[in-house]
Amino acid sequence: MSSSDGQSGVESKYPRSRHLEGNDDNIEQVQTHDGNVTKVVHADGTIDYIDTKAVGGDYGAMPPRYFRSPQFLGTLTAQCLASICAYLGWVLPANTLTLINADLGPSKNINWVATMWTMGSSIGFLLVGRLSDLYGRKWMVLGTSILGLVGCVIGSCAQTVETLIAANVCNGIAAAGQLSFGIVMGELVPNKWRGPIVTIVFLSSLPFAVFGPVIARSFFDHTVSKWRWSYYLGDILGLLSLVLYWFFYHPPSYDQLHVHGKTRLQMTKDLDFVGIFLYVAGCVLFLIGLSWGGSAYPWASAEVLCTLLIGIATLAAFAVYEGFFCKVQPLMPPRMFKNVGFVAIIVIATVGAMVYYSLTVLWPTIIQTIYTTDSMKIGWQSSVIGGGILLGQTIAGFSISYVPKVKWQCVATSALAFAFMTALTTISPDRWAATIALGTLVCTFIGFVDNISFPGVTLVWEAQDIGLATGVLGSIRGLGGAVAQALYTSVLTNELNKNMPKYVVPAATEAGLPSSSVEALFAAITAGDFSTVPGINPDIIAAVGGALKTAYTSSFKIVFYTTIPFSVILLLSSFLVPNMEKFLSHDVAKKLQDKSLEGREKTVMQQV
Repeated sequence: MSSSDGQSGVESKYPRSRHLEGNDDNIEQVQTHDGNVTKVVHADGTIDYIDTKAVGGDYGAMPPRYFRSPQFLGTLTAQCLASICAYLGWVLPANTLTLINADLGPSKNINWVATMWTMGSSIGFLLVGRLSDLYGRKWMVLGTSILGLVGCVIGSCAQTVETLIAANVCNGIAAAGQLSFGIVMGELVPNKWRGPIVTIVFLSSLPFAVFGPVIARSFFDHTVSKWRWSYYLGDILGLLSLVLYWFFYHPPSYDQLHVHGKTRLQMTKDLDFVGIFLYVAGCVLFLIGLSWGGSAYPWASAEVLCTLLIGIATLAAFAVYEGFFCKVQPLMPPRMFKNVGFVAIIVIATVGAMVYYSLTVLWPTIIQTIYTTDSMKIGWQSSVIGGGILLGQTIAGFSISYVPKVKWQCVATSALAFAFMTALTTISPDRWAATIALGTLVCTFIGFVDNISFPGVTLVWEAQDIGLATGVLGSIRGLGGAVAQALYTSVLTNELNKNMPKYVVPAATEAGLPSSSVEALFAAITAGDFSTVPGINPDIIAAVGGALKTAYTSSFKIVFYTTIPFSVILLLSSFLVPNMEKFLSHDVAKKLQDKSLEGREKTVMQQV
């Protein structure tokens, strides 16, 4: 037989990756073993053949001490450091935007620092998840790690708010890879361990996830570089993470994921470039419109409406294209959304993000305007958000694996989150302890629901598609967080515009402020300096301070009322979350490809 015949024989046995024929929307995901390859069918109906050496298999058949090997522990450490870097780019700056603006600005664009992180991560999650399934994980992880380093370098050197915005574009996209521990670590451990391994990564970020507000404000109070230390730490930890990934993280290669399949060039030519363009453009336009609304321009302005509507239309075009016109592997296969359990997990994760991202930005304002102006007290009391979320995530990570009936766990915690979130509508200046307690409880139960979703979404799909599934989850979750952040901020702004004149003007004039000084008073409130207000005195300042608390309290009550519809959606969706017991096997999806590990495996096989 000639070499060409031999090659033909191989290709006929293992044909190139292709879509299944026909329009059957009920294609089942399968894995069948045939000697040295495993046949898999992806969620979009594409067939692939994976090198059996890339598959982990049963936990009992793994190489000795595999989970205590330098390769596995080095990868876990790298992932923990990477997740910390993501928090450094989000939690610390988001909690000190006002202070950063005073140092670099002032600039009316300061809120874009947080918005661009959200935008970058929302887009990045889907791209990183989908492309890492196709090309392999390592280069996606390394690429996002390098981008995170670039973002932190730019941020640490920024002299303007606009430069800091550019830094957080990089950091947001990088966070999509840095927070992909559900994919990176999830596929390397038995299904039953996915909840605990995700929790370990979450716990590693405890200092910054929980005490980020305190640390950020300590940088301002006790260092010359102030907020720049957030980015300095990002550079240091990001570099360590990159080195560890390079030397220890060796997931299955492209050739192992596509045995006798498409070359990298062919795969690249067949990428869903139209879908990628429509999705990225739609997300960018939609999020820019949200960010402009109520701040840069009025919500009813042409700038906001046109940007929002074009963004929504572009996302709608993306959905239509993916469903009816895409002839290659779609970026977001529509058939995935026929999996009701998958959709329910996405919904609960999205509503959870709508609470977390919004409270991360709003909670420091609640504390500062109603309870205290002491910077460090604001930091400590803002830590209840990250602390509550992490506590809930920790409990859920072990609960999903070791406590039965995940659905009913979600129903119970969603109901409790609903109850305590609604109770925050009773916020008042004389109920500080109740506010802190309710905030902690809300975030704990939201954190629980949130961490059911991260490992859960990887369990309801086969291993060959967990990157895609996690990417869809992360992207939609990020968009939901951005929508909530814009919505709650807009509601707060509108309510303050009504309540400030309603409460502050009467209080000031009754205390003796001339009516002609009212306009100067509001300018002074914005600037935080009353010295230039004609006719001002300590009694008037005290009266204005009390009125401001009343105005903010009334405004925040309405903000919390607007959360009620989302809490209802969270509760209803939790009834559709699947129980996970049937997915919690001891199968390991993929294993690290390292010669020393291969040697251990051969030794075991010889002994057997």
